[in-house]
Amino acid sequence: MKHLSIGTRTTSIFLILGLLIFVSSFGSYNNDDVRLNVESNHSTIQFYVPISNGITRISGKFTDYTMDIAYDSINFANSKISVIINSESINTGIAGRDEHLSTADFFDTEKFPEITFVSEPISANPSGNFTLVGNFTMHGISKRIEMPLTITGKEGKYTVGFSSRLSIDRTEYGVGSDFKHSSMDNFIGNMVAIEIDFWTKKWKEPKKD
Repeated sequence: MKHLSIGTRTTSIFLILGLLIFVSSFGSYNNDDVRLNVESNHSTIQFYVPISNGITRISGKFTDYTMDIAYDSINFANSKISVIINSESINTGIAGRDEHLSTADFFDTEKFPEITFVSEPISANPSGNFTLVGNFTMHGISKRIEMPLTITGKEGKYTVGFSSRLSIDRTEYGVGSDFKHSSMDNFIGNMVAIEIDFWTKKWKEPKKD
């Protein structure tokens, strides 16, 4: 059996220690500096739905949601984003309408209390913007969707602004598919325009009740 010399063993020990220090510091960076939450006081998940055969449209938003972002500041394509929306937090400015939207006619919030999105690959576009591909679940139905994303600005390590504009067909998720208006066919349009604007803050452990 061959034996390592003292010098060789010492060098090996220092190499191993150096590697452990590097891995440890990298892990700390991921767990502390890169994990971000949405700053909900300055962020919006807004939607617009055409009504009356497109004569006008209504707007609304969800006011209760969380967003967890594993942010890679060097290569954003390596980042991951997950979103949980409390479907009962829908707000269109009219309490009676919001209550109806929460029923089984539309979102059925008692049975499906959450709307979720979990990103998979993120690809960079030639324009400098990004495309998120991920699993979107609403009303108990999951589909893989693409979401365009623009980074609108950065400030320091933890503040990053994002913007996204997309449309989805609500009937593909069974939201209001069987609803019939009392006096007008096709009262509610199928395509829902979604506008998401948010900025981030350093991740904190959610408060427990």
